[in-house]
Amino acid sequence: MLALGAMVVVLGLAAALDAYVSARVEQATLIRARLQDSLDAYSTRATVFFLLGTQRFTRAGLTTAEEPLAEAGDTAGALRIDPVGGELSLDGRVYAGMGRVRFALQDEAGMVALNSATPQRLEGLLMRFDDTEGSVATLLDTLADYRDGNTLKRLNGAEKEEYAAAGLPPPSDRDLRSAPEILQILGWREWFAARPEFRLHAWLSAGRSDAFNPNVVPASLLEWLPGMAPATAARVVDEREREPFRSVPDFKARVDVELPVDDGQYRFFPSDALRLTLWAEGSAHAEMLAIQSTPLDPQAPWQIDSIYSISRPPQDIPYEVPGQYFSPRAPAAR
Repeated sequence: MLALGAMVVVLGLAAALDAYVSARVEQATLIRARLQDSLDAYSTRATVFFLLGTQRFTRAGLTTAEEPLAEAGDTAGALRIDPVGGELSLDGRVYAGMGRVRFALQDEAGMVALNSATPQRLEGLLMRFDDTEGSVATLLDTLADYRDGNTLKRLNGAEKEEYAAAGLPPPSDRDLRSAPEILQILGWREWFAARPEFRLHAWLSAGRSDAFNPNVVPASLLEWLPGMAPATAARVVDEREREPFRSVPDFKARVDVELPVDDGQYRFFPSDALRLTLWAEGSAHAEMLAIQSTPLDPQAPWQIDSIYSISRPPQDIPYEVPGQYFSPRAPAAR
């Protein structure tokens, strides 16, 4: 009996040890996977920055193919904006980076600027989600009061007294430095929470420009623009995939739509303000970087204006980047 009892104890200890080892192996595997994802995200980010610093832009986006240098006296090559093929699109589409990492590049000229001096485009977008009388006017007034440098309260706005009553920090009295800062403005966080389909990080920027580039507007935003319908938005995407728009007459001729955008606000070449979003497949969060291109700066061809964490974008089947820059990582040797 004593021998049988001892055997039971030994078997129990062996089972406990096996469970302990299995748990530690699983934990080590998860740590290794997270470390690899971090390394792959760093490599993907560095590769994108390399491309931003060495490649040129066309109407289709950021080139990835090596091109021969223009010959001396070749004035035709001085400003080459037509697509060459293999560009990284700047409309926020998802690309496969290193390993399990996904990334997206978004030109801010395809987004709605929160710091614009003329917020008509922002107003039109908000009204597509909220037709309650006075609601959008209140949002715009609180945004304006948050940004201006005085203590005068607009009709539907809010100054430090209203913020104190709500238990919030006072307005900054400056332009927003990043799109997520909008959540610090009285009433905006609640408005977004009631409308989860509104994609704050994909659609809004902290930019000041009213420029509108139909070649880079996110597909998810197009159908919500004032004057746009889902079928028309799909046609815009199809047309720019076939050939990026080159001018206002070209856009209006190929897409039968009248947008509340002045002809002088249109642009068809990438801007110098970009968003880079990085995340690992299956992760809950993503890293978003607001980048300013500075090709004439002797110190660096870009600067990072802000970095913040956001919820991971909806997981789409990623596009493969042409060329050798983001080749899939080989499986680790066993």
